[in-house]
Amino acid sequence: MDLITESWLPVVTATRQQKKISPLALWDEDILDLAYPRPDFQNGAWQFLIGLLQTAAGPENEAAWRAVWYDGMAQDAWRQALSVVAPAMQFGPQKPAFLQSHEPLEGENSTIAGLLIDAPGGNTLKLNKDHFIKRSACQRMCPHCAAIALFTVQTNSPAGGAGYRVGMRGGGPLTTLIVPEDNTLPLWKKLWLNVMSGQPQVEQAQLPLIFPWLTATRTSERPGNSVTPDNAHALQAYWGMPRRIEIDFSATQAGNCDLCGEHSEACLREIRTKNYGVQYEGWVHPLSPHRQSIKDSAAPWLAFKGQPGGLCYKDWLGLSLQSEDKFNLTCPAAVVPAMSKRRKMPATRLWCFGFDMDNAKARCWYQHRLPLIITDEPEQVKAQAKLALELANSALSLLKKHLKAALYAAGGDATGDFSMWDLTWWQGTQAQFSLLLTAMIKDPMQAQLETSRRMAQWPTYLLQHMFMMFDGMVLSDSQDDSAILRRQLAARKKLEGEYQKLKVRKDFTELAVKPQERGNA
Repeated sequence: MDLITESWLPVVTATRQQKKISPLALWDEDILDLAYPRPDFQNGAWQFLIGLLQTAAGPENEAAWRAVWYDGMAQDAWRQALSVVAPAMQFGPQKPAFLQSHEPLEGENSTIAGLLIDAPGGNTLKLNKDHFIKRSACQRMCPHCAAIALFTVQTNSPAGGAGYRVGMRGGGPLTTLIVPEDNTLPLWKKLWLNVMSGQPQVEQAQLPLIFPWLTATRTSERPGNSVTPDNAHALQAYWGMPRRIEIDFSATQAGNCDLCGEHSEACLREIRTKNYGVQYEGWVHPLSPHRQSIKDSAAPWLAFKGQPGGLCYKDWLGLSLQSEDKFNLTCPAAVVPAMSKRRKMPATRLWCFGFDMDNAKARCWYQHRLPLIITDEPEQVKAQAKLALELANSALSLLKKHLKAALYAAGGDATGDFSMWDLTWWQGTQAQFSLLLTAMIKDPMQAQLETSRRMAQWPTYLLQHMFMMFDGMVLSDSQDDSAILRRQLAARKKLEGEYQKLKVRKDFTELAVKPQERGNA
């Protein structure tokens, strides 16, 4: 199967019809989005097409990028661009094969479900722990689903036992893509927002350095054989292959695919795997935000990972702007500052997604649409937003402290899982912070009275929300025991008193005063 000419990508059109296209048809204005049945496949296919655009047609400069944005790409030019990378896009039993081991793999076959990150692993099956996701959930996979499943597992490759390498961003990375708020734009424009300029044209001789399956696998049994940006092409960031996988194209069966439901005369059923595949070191992926420890300037930049509960607004700043806290420097995905420099573009947001992984176990899939902070005064907005977040975080700490004092005789020494308090707090105050951030972005110098008014409301709003949570959890079920009630009321009073004394509250209140008012005072 040729992944360039085969119609294997499910899409939805402007008239809400679904069909399959090949990458050759990508510039059709009628196509609005991909249409995969699984969110990890949907997001994986977006990354596949972004990588294909960046590799085959990456623009040399911003002028070339804008020319494509306004006029699209001629079909002949696109076909010629894809012809360069076509040798790497062959999916089948003949080697080299798309994202599969260059060398034949020996060993026993395993089920095709091994291409799914959330499928139960070998140890889970051995111990009969596949309670929620059954081992028989996927026994047949059509070639179209298998191709995107293979890309998805290689891109998000989690830990899988001794020698089973994680992806170049680590297991279960967080991906951030730029998407327009106007969902009626064609798919190719949505993808093009994530293509960066400044790339020389790819030549045939460079293909083995970009697509690792075109040459002998650089295995990692011994230290010192890692793949780094120094011994590979920078574009391999889009085409990492940490897992040694070989699909058995002889073990097929006619039937309906267990994932998409479509009939295929050659559903795939088995794969072979081997450990000690490609080990990546030193990569900063253009589609993921990264962090570095402040204590060690030589420490590597590590990609953000999915986390329990997903993202909340305290994470927004580091996803759009370079930032730092007590422990880490953070930088957004490279596509974010590239987009921030472009003017007269449509309104955009950040689409963030990824697995929350516990080593090899997928606990949850999260995805969010978040504000993208684009401003001419990034340092001013960053300072304002950072102080607003510090105040929200300090308020949460006080709330948790006094909730424990009110609810438990042990007070601050009470132990347990209080993560739901955090989640409730961040979700409950997010809408108000979103309004505050929007005002800061539009008017970072507080030229408008409305901006200062909205900023001045933030400390009061947080206090009101603290009382709402406290009263709902503590005082909604009154106690007959007067001693307990006195303890609860005392905790509520201390909560307000300590909040009013917070230095960060005073600092933010001062920041909210208009500059001329500070001068008059």
